[in-house]
Parts: sequence; C-alpha cells; structure tokens
Amino acid sequence: MNLAKERASLRISLLAMFSVLAFLSALFVKLTVSYGAIVYALVLLTGVLVVGFPLSATIISIVAGLLYSFQSFLFLLILGAFVVRGAVVDFFFNLLGVYRDARVGKYNAGIITATMILSSFFAGLYQYFFITLFLHKLIDFGTFIVSTIFIVAIVSNAIAGYVVPKYVMPRIHISS
Repeated sequence: MNLAKERASLRISLLAMFSVLAFLSALFVKLTVSYGAIVYALVLLTGVLVVGFPLSATIISIVAGLLYSFQSFLFLLILGAFVVRGAVVDFFFNLLGVYRDARVGKYNAGIITATMILSSFFAGLYQYFFITLFLHKLIDFGTFIVSTIFIVAIVSNAIAGYVVPKYVMPRIHISS
C-alpha cells in the first residue's frame, strides 16, 4: 500500500472514531442536561486538531449529528445544531490558519478558544431560535435556564479551547 493511501485511510479512520466519540459525548451532554458540554467540546476539538485538515469539524459533526438524530425525538432537526457547530469551527480554523498550524504542531489557544465559544454559541442560537421559538419543538424554559445553559456552554468551550491545545495536543504525536 502506498503512503498516500495509508494517510487517507488513517484520516478516514480518525474521522470515524472521533465522530462516534462525539456522538457518545453528545449523549452524555443530553443526560446531564447540557452541563456535561465540556466532554463534547473536548472530544470534538481533539478530533479536529488530530485530523488537522479542512472540513474535519464539519464531517465529525455531521456523522455525530446523524447518529444522534436516530435517538432524538427531533430526528433530523437536531442535525442542524451539529452542522452549525462544525461549520463555524471549520470556517474560523480555515480563515485563521489553525488547520495549517496544526499540521506542524502549533496551536494558538486564544484563536481556538474563541472559535469553540463561537461555535457553541451559534449552535445554541440555532437550537433556541429555530427549534424552540420558531418550530415550538422544545419547551422554552425561560430566560434564566436558557441563559444558564448558554453560560455553561461558553465556560465549557473556553476550558476545552484552552486545555486541548495547551495540554492534550502536545502529548499526541502525529506524523504527517
């Protein structure tokens, strides 16, 4: 087997593995009523930085979202939150050179943290405004609970955005 095929199969295997882990962590987030959001953020970010190529976040998010939709009463409507999250990460990681830097083992924790916070925020906006307010598929628990969930998500993603590039990725050795 030539080197290009080995790298492609490795990348596909990593995408599949992190997609399943993201799905499982999304189930944990559901069980903890969003208070376990840090687990999902850690898994998604680690997977995206390990694969280190454009569209990694979107692919992981779509596969995890499809798997998640089979157990959700919202079915494919919930997929939008996953897609928004992955697309925002990919957009900013491409725009700001995070993927390029990740391939050489450099990680800017500030950019990564800000991107993770934004991706979570936009996914939450999709879920709240589209699914809850527009479609009335979820119960609107009021400003206090919704704000608390948003704050927990922001803090969780800020922690993950700092911990993964500073402490996790330096311990993972990937040969390109």
